[in-house]
Amino acid sequence: MAHSDRFIGFFSSTEERLWYMVVRMLAAEYSLYIADEHTVPQVKSAILQDDTSAATVEVLSSAEFLLREQVVRAQPVLDALRRKMAGLPPVRLTIFLEMTWAVRTPSGDIYLRELQEAFQSLLKENNQLTIVCLYNESVLLEEQLLLGLFSHPVIFTTEGARANPYYLPPQIIRKNYAKQRFDYWLSNIDPQRIAPALPAGKEGAGERKAHAVDKPFQKMVAQTDEGRWKIRCFGELRIRRENGESIDWNTKAGSTKKLKTIFAYLLLRGEKGATADELADLLWPEADNEKQALNRLYHAIRYLRAVLSGREQDTRQSSFVVQQSSIYYLRLPFDSWIDLPMFQELCFNGNQHIMNGNLEQGKICYEAAERLYSSDLFTDIPLKYIDNHENDWCWSKRTWYRDMFHKLLYSLARIHRLTGNLPQAISYCDKALDENPNLEEAHKEKMLALAGSQRFDALHRQYRIYTESLRKFNLGLPSEEIRLLYLNLAKKS
Repeated sequence: MAHSDRFIGFFSSTEERLWYMVVRMLAAEYSLYIADEHTVPQVKSAILQDDTSAATVEVLSSAEFLLREQVVRAQPVLDALRRKMAGLPPVRLTIFLEMTWAVRTPSGDIYLRELQEAFQSLLKENNQLTIVCLYNESVLLEEQLLLGLFSHPVIFTTEGARANPYYLPPQIIRKNYAKQRFDYWLSNIDPQRIAPALPAGKEGAGERKAHAVDKPFQKMVAQTDEGRWKIRCFGELRIRRENGESIDWNTKAGSTKKLKTIFAYLLLRGEKGATADELADLLWPEADNEKQALNRLYHAIRYLRAVLSGREQDTRQSSFVVQQSSIYYLRLPFDSWIDLPMFQELCFNGNQHIMNGNLEQGKICYEAAERLYSSDLFTDIPLKYIDNHENDWCWSKRTWYRDMFHKLLYSLARIHRLTGNLPQAISYCDKALDENPNLEEAHKEKMLALAGSQRFDALHRQYRIYTESLRKFNLGLPSEEIRLLYLNLAKKS
C-alpha cells in the first residue's frame, strides 16, 4: 500500500459516530490512540471492547507528544512519535490522532499545515504505519476542516475508505495558491490534460500570481515572493516572517510608534485604505501647515516600507505599502495569518456551543480564544493616536474586543461551575473582575460558585464587594436580578 493511502482523514460531529467508526478502523495488530479532546479514560471506555482489544490498543494523551504546547512544531512531535514507536512490537501500527489540538493552539492552522506534511514524510519512512486524523466538525474552525479535507488522500466514510477527490499534495498546500489547486484538480478530472509539475520552492518568475480564498483580509495581497506573515494585534503589534524572524521596527530615523500606527491603521482599514490627509491629520495634528504634515508622512511611509521589506532599497516600489489614486493601502504576503479573525471565530463558536448545551466543546473554543488575547488591541500604540474623537479607527474596536474577552472569561466560569469544577469557576470570575470590577455576570457566577462550594461567608462578602463597587463608580444600586439571586442563595446558608 502506497504511503499516501495510509494517511486517512475521518470527520465526525457526534461522539457516537466517532467511537463507532474508530472501532471499525482499529488495527488487528496494534493501535495507538492519541487523545486530545477526550480524556484517556473516556477513550478507553468508548473503544476498548474486551481484554483482547485492551492488549492491542494503547491510549495516551496528546500532551505526551507535545501537542498541548503553546507552539506546536512538527519536528518535536515527530521525534516523540518515533521514540514511542521504537518501543512498540515490530508489527503494523495504526495511530489515531484527535486533531482538536489545532484549536487549542494560537495560529493553529499554520502548525496544522506543517504537521500534516510531516506526517506524510513519516509514512514514507515506515511502510508498517497508518495514520488516521480525527476531525471534530463541531470544534475545529472552518479553515482547519477544509485544510484537513485537502490533506488526506483517503477519507474514511460510513461505507469504508474512499479516495478523496479534493486531496492536494503537500507542495501545493504549503503555498495555497488557487491556480495550482485548479491545475491539479483539473488534471485529475481530464485524463488528456498534462498534470503540472509540483512546485519545488519559490514561484518562478513567470508564474501567475494567485490570491487566497475564504481568508480574512483576502484582498490585501502583496506582489511578493515572501512567505506568509504571522501578525499579532492583541498586546503589542508583532509581525513574524515565515522563517520565524521578527520584523524589526527600529530605524535609523523615523518614529517606531508612528510607523506602527500607520501599519495598524492601514491594517484595520483594509480595502478602504487611507488618504494622505487622513494619516497626516492623525499623526501630526499640531503641524504648522498641511504641507509640513504631508512631508513628514512621506518620510514615515518610506521608513515603514523599509522596515517591512527588511532591507534598504528603493521604497517607492514597495509591495507592502502601495499608493493608488492618492490613497495608501497595506498589502500582506499571500496567506498571512492575523489573530483578530481567529479570535472572533473562536468566541462565536464557543457561544454557539454553550447555547446548544455543548459545554466541553465551548470550553475548548473559549480557552483557545483566551490564549490569543494577550492584552488589549495595539497596546504599544500611543493613546493620543487612538483616543481620537474625529477618527475613531481603533478605540471602539479595542473596547469591542475587550468586551468579548470579558464575556469569554465569565462564560468559562459558568462552564466550570456547571461541570462541577468550582475552584476553577471562581478563578475565572476573579480574572474577569480584575479586568472590570463591575461585570454583573462575573459577580453572579462567583456567587453561584461560592454557594455551590458552601462558602456562605464568602458569598455575603462578594455581594458587599459588588454593591460597594457600584457605589464607588456611581453606578447606582444592584439590579433586581442579582439582588434576588443573592437572597435566594443566602437562604441556603
